[in-house]
Amino acid sequence: MNTVGNMAASFPGRLESLTLLHDAVARFCSGHAIPPDVAFKIDLALEEVFSNIVRHGYGDGRPHEIAVRIERLRGRVRIQVDDDGRPFDPLRAPEADVAAPLDERRPGGLGIHLVRRLLDQVRYQRRAAGNRLILVKRLGAEERAT
Repeated sequence: MNTVGNMAASFPGRLESLTLLHDAVARFCSGHAIPPDVAFKIDLALEEVFSNIVRHGYGDGRPHEIAVRIERLRGRVRIQVDDDGRPFDPLRAPEADVAAPLDERRPGGLGIHLVRRLLDQVRYQRRAAGNRLILVKRLGAEERAT
């Protein structure tokens, strides 16, 4: 796969952990020559994924961990998010109708829409231990040489 660098961390499955996640993503991106515009997209997409897991994936009152692994590969960044929440494949969710007037839109789905637009690839796997989301953001031609 030609890994240039990686980061792996687990975060408590609470919205308060978003600060820790943002800090970890910022450190990774600055330490691995990720351009600021790409870093912003990765951070925003991860925030959306993480907050959706916390808000919708749990409901049992138990503590949970969300594992995030980011790899800087040649020409792209690969992110893997693992959680032990209820099964949810975001790729099966209907596309958000962003063209419809606000008062006619169905609630929900905008976060998934945003993640799909920010990143180049989104894959889902249901595993025995829970959900796995794999996100890929390609880097521009000038960053591929590093």
